[in-house]
Amino acid sequence: MLSTVTHLLAIALGFVALSRSADRLVEVSSTLAFRLGMSMLTIGMTIVAFGTSAPELAVSAVAALEGSGSIAIGNALGSNIINTGLVLSVCGLVTPLVFSHRILSHEMPLLMIVSGVTFLLMADQMLSRFDGYVLSMGLIAYVIYLTKRNDNQNNEQNNEQNNNDSDSDVVILPLSTSRSIVEVIAMLVILIGSSKLLVWGATELARSFGVSEMVIGLTVIAFGTSLPELAAALACVKKGLFDMLLAMIIGSNIFNLLGVLAIPSLLSGDLPLEALAITRDSMAMLGLTSLLLIIAISALISSRRSYLTDTGVGVNFECTVSRFKSGLILAGFVVYMVVLAMTF
Repeated sequence: MLSTVTHLLAIALGFVALSRSADRLVEVSSTLAFRLGMSMLTIGMTIVAFGTSAPELAVSAVAALEGSGSIAIGNALGSNIINTGLVLSVCGLVTPLVFSHRILSHEMPLLMIVSGVTFLLMADQMLSRFDGYVLSMGLIAYVIYLTKRNDNQNNEQNNEQNNNDSDSDVVILPLSTSRSIVEVIAMLVILIGSSKLLVWGATELARSFGVSEMVIGLTVIAFGTSLPELAAALACVKKGLFDMLLAMIIGSNIFNLLGVLAIPSLLSGDLPLEALAITRDSMAMLGLTSLLLIIAISALISSRRSYLTDTGVGVNFECTVSRFKSGLILAGFVVYMVVLAMTF
């Protein structure tokens, strides 16, 4: 009884710390982006996305070193499924999401490509060390891409105030650049610490009910390590920073696949995969990502201006994802959870 109370208390304290730190992280990250002259896309896909994925990274590293590869794989795949199927869809049900066409036309296809390549690497039911090298090299290429993309966006926006996350929408705190950097690091540390507290409490409760490691990785740990994304995403919605929201989800998912998923094979060598990890979990991840891409394409097509326009007319336009379309993504997630419950 005492241990159960302790675990529940850990979950409650972790949730409070997570929510508060995530809200502050969005504000300070917005300020830092402004101070450094970075676009909101870049700050969302780097500092916030990579930072909120740090719990997945830590869990996968520890699991791999302790010989629990199923937890590491389940954590990476489960986190992506939850980020897309739950976090993003819940935000879209709270309010219709309005994105700039840039993130839908450039970043979403990139996520689809990374997801497809990852699925192909896992299709032989083996995550080899070579696969780990391929994924980690992809992460390096992705970071280089983000750096160049930020430079291009800054050049494009020199004489423009476009994007639905424009300066008028961004919360700029009276903080210096150095203070902003310190606070971002501090908030990330709190995010990671509070998520670890949540994962510990939830995992111990799950184990007390005899749940297997694979299911723990796909559910309890994946949910726990995705809580930073959920908290930060809801904070973005509250502040109207929709591009940062989607950038964070896309960046986090790419980091999970290219970084977190590479860790088990790099640390442990060739790692056999359960058949269900391919036919159920990888397919679910690929399916939800494909659905999101289809919704993104439909939003672009239905927009008043063509996203193919390279001149001033088409640079500015926004795309809306309705609550109904967000509900479709959530429905896909619910179907996966039902299948998971029936097959674990």
